[in-house]
Amino acid sequence: MARARARITALLLALGVLAAATISWPGLTATPAYAAPAAYQAAAAELCTTEEWQVDFRACVGKLDQVVSDQANCRQPPTPSAPDSGIAGWFASRPEASKLPGPKGYYTDYGYAGYSYSTYDIESGCATGLLHPDYKFTNTIANGEFMMATAIIGASNALRERAWEPGTMWGWADPLVDQATKAIYQKVFSVFGIVTLCVVGLYLLWRSRQSDMSSAMTTAGWALVVMVAVTALAAWPVKSANLADGALVSTLGVVHDAVGPAAKDVPPDRCAMPNPDACTDKRPPAVRASDTAAEAMLYRNWLRGVLGSADSETAKKYGAALYDAKSLSWEETEKIRANPQTREATISAKNQQWMTVAQQIKQEDPEAYEYLKGVRDMDRVGAGFIAVLAALLFAMFDLTASVLVLLGFLIFRWAVIAAPILGTIGLLRPASAGLRRLGNAVVAALFNIAIFGTGAAIYLFAVDLIMSTATLPGWLQVVLVWLCGVVGWLLLRPYRRITQLGGKDNSEAVSSAGSWHRRFFRDMRTAARLDVAEPGGTAEPTMGRRRAIAPEQPKVRPEARPDPVPSGAPAAAKRADGREAGGADDQSRERPAKGAVAPRPRRRQPASWTEPDVPDENPSYAIYRPGSAERAPEKPTPRVRSEAR
Repeated sequence: MARARARITALLLALGVLAAATISWPGLTATPAYAAPAAYQAAAAELCTTEEWQVDFRACVGKLDQVVSDQANCRQPPTPSAPDSGIAGWFASRPEASKLPGPKGYYTDYGYAGYSYSTYDIESGCATGLLHPDYKFTNTIANGEFMMATAIIGASNALRERAWEPGTMWGWADPLVDQATKAIYQKVFSVFGIVTLCVVGLYLLWRSRQSDMSSAMTTAGWALVVMVAVTALAAWPVKSANLADGALVSTLGVVHDAVGPAAKDVPPDRCAMPNPDACTDKRPPAVRASDTAAEAMLYRNWLRGVLGSADSETAKKYGAALYDAKSLSWEETEKIRANPQTREATISAKNQQWMTVAQQIKQEDPEAYEYLKGVRDMDRVGAGFIAVLAALLFAMFDLTASVLVLLGFLIFRWAVIAAPILGTIGLLRPASAGLRRLGNAVVAALFNIAIFGTGAAIYLFAVDLIMSTATLPGWLQVVLVWLCGVVGWLLLRPYRRITQLGGKDNSEAVSSAGSWHRRFFRDMRTAARLDVAEPGGTAEPTMGRRRAIAPEQPKVRPEARPDPVPSGAPAAAKRADGREAGGADDQSRERPAKGAVAPRPRRRQPASWTEPDVPDENPSYAIYRPGSAERAPEKPTPRVRSEAR
């Protein structure tokens, strides 16, 4: 029994010594706490600064501690996407500036690749590929929002680039314009135009009877001008359309270079490239505007969901490296498609870059690393909503301006095709309404291209200034972009400009715009007024104010006017037939017909005193006598002749 107690006591003492050694040993052998920051600062001193990360992030990634590639299966880095993938890729095409050296933007290099969210390094273990259902659902919502935002920006950028480069947009239409115009000229104008010229000759002969030389010369000159213009268009149809394109494009190019998004040329004294040509921005104004829109509306909102902010120090240093690790550039995509064997190596290098940068973010900014992992999933949903809202508010005016510019260039080509058809009848000046309307449409298209091309350049310049101002908060930037678009709508009025493309008179379109409801209710009021049918007749009620037409009284000279009847003259004058003047016959003749209105005098006559033509009747009184059964004799009705009834 004593031996058993001794053994239990020895076992407890051994366990106590082991526990004490376990607790105290790390404190005896570990590095002092004050030595860790010094080591980290020594390692951080060899890393790149924020400016160096922004200039060349690939060189800076090489200075970081590389993560073992075997951990890729556990941490699940995202798979990079192509520039023309997804719905936005339907609008994407590689810009020519991406093949040339010089400053570029995210849109020029990557298109619409990488704008999606994925989880990373979620604590689910390497042995399982399952993901928490909450994270999966919220990330799916955020990716759907970014899909809509990239599609809107993609449509806006594609239309703008094609609108400002009509040679690329309408190259397919040149054979149509050439063949259709020449065929119509040969089959229609050359055949039926002769008939119209004969009609013009007969019209001139008929007008010669009236000795109107000016009208005849105008008709002949109009026919000659139309014939020469239609013949010239039929001889050079494509050249005529391209001539208008070139004149407008050169004008818009000067405007866009002056007030559009500025080029990012590097001064020669600051250019570190061995080739000075690499420091010159070769992007056209439309591509520079696309870079501005993609960076402001898509990239910055994507950073808010990946790192929590687009303006933090972590986002400025590592944002471009993370985006490059999640995206394939145009050059990399073409190499993979040309040689599919390089796909695995390219994707593996991208995954390694993502894990290396993520590990550095984990050490420097644990909060940003939470966003990178996808744990802050609802913030990603909010960032996607802001991206959709910003894209809509930006594209409202930009899309409308691009569509109107495209309509203007399209009208040029249709005008060239339709000119021989309308010119066949338009040789005759009185029948030239269709040709004149076509000319008005072309003039309206010219003005629309100039107005909306300039307005779009100013709008994009304002967007560039707003988004590049770091002192403005993100919500205020979106509101200011929307207000600039609203001002563009109010000043340029795109709907009215579209209606003017129909070829109507511009002054009529301006004066009648917005007054259709007033004209409608005015017509309704006119239709509601019905004249009452005359009693005893079978006439139907007539519409509107139909007044009786009274013959205009001839002007009478003052000396031929009858003298007024003096006050002392007899009350009734004898007529030639023995009857008194002013009787029932005269009154029935002088009384105007019911519903007739006397015509208004053209001139205001001076007021003068005249005696009435009808003599005053003697007043009569009826005396009421109670109990009297006799009635007062009725006044006899004057006899009216049958021809006066």
